[in-house]
Amino acid sequence: MKVEVAVSSWERLNPQLLRHFLAVSRSGSLTAAAQQLHCVPSNVSARLRQLEEQLGVSLFQRQAQRLRLTPSGERLLPHAEALEQLCRQAWSSVQEDNWGGELRLGAMETTAAVRLPEVLAAFHRDAPRVDLSLLTGTSRHLLDELLAGRLEAALIGGPFEHPQLQGEVLWHEELVLVLPIGQDPERLLQEPLSLLGFPIGCHYRERLQSWSERHALQVVARQSYGSIDAILGGIAAGMGIGLLPRSLLQSHPRGQLVAWRAIEADLAAAPTLLMRRRDAAEHAALERLLELLRAPLGQSIR
Repeated sequence: MKVEVAVSSWERLNPQLLRHFLAVSRSGSLTAAAQQLHCVPSNVSARLRQLEEQLGVSLFQRQAQRLRLTPSGERLLPHAEALEQLCRQAWSSVQEDNWGGELRLGAMETTAAVRLPEVLAAFHRDAPRVDLSLLTGTSRHLLDELLAGRLEAALIGGPFEHPQLQGEVLWHEELVLVLPIGQDPERLLQEPLSLLGFPIGCHYRERLQSWSERHALQVVARQSYGSIDAILGGIAAGMGIGLLPRSLLQSHPRGQLVAWRAIEADLAAAPTLLMRRRDAAEHAALERLLELLRAPLGQSIR
């Protein structure tokens, strides 16, 4: 006689369907998700319907030209991301070649330009089979990506603490006020002016805002740019002032096109932190990269 075994509702959930759910939640459309998953949109749509039937809820609603998460979808998202991260960790834990696979690193634009080129070159010599990807962005964006499990580590501006993350100070930057050449700084700072920096979420942008408030500057606009070249070019053209690491101005080709002056020590001192998730699996290639990052500036990293 065949014995029927009761299956709990949650056991019927197919975790593979969550890949399609994550792709749509990140891209906002069936077409873009299908491109990421290398299939056709109808396949993604069918998998979403299947997932919604298993869960008994609607996960997306259409707004304008995008699919946006319903409240149920918002509650499911962190669990789907956690499962994706767990699968990555499981995969990495059984790979024979610890010096292969994928390593995803995030860094501020300024850090990537000044601190990383020689380090990444040395790392590539040590681990040529590692598929290293570098994402640049604001500290806030990089932290979001790290918490979502889409980065193994991130280099951000500090100080910063988070219960799910562990941080390590790698470098100490000195932030300086960046000005157009040929203008009297004292007179310039008495006039209405614009603040130039990276987008909202940048730690250096927040320092510049604090400095401008401390000195009661007449700020008429806050301009956001996604590249160092654009910020330095705008300041050199007389569009406003900025706040950047002195090491960047000393090494960047456009650093000679602007002037700079020191600011108060409490706002100038800006540690660069390497952040990792506390629950992350051991990653041999990342540990080697950290050894290179910890090497004193100017020391041979061969």
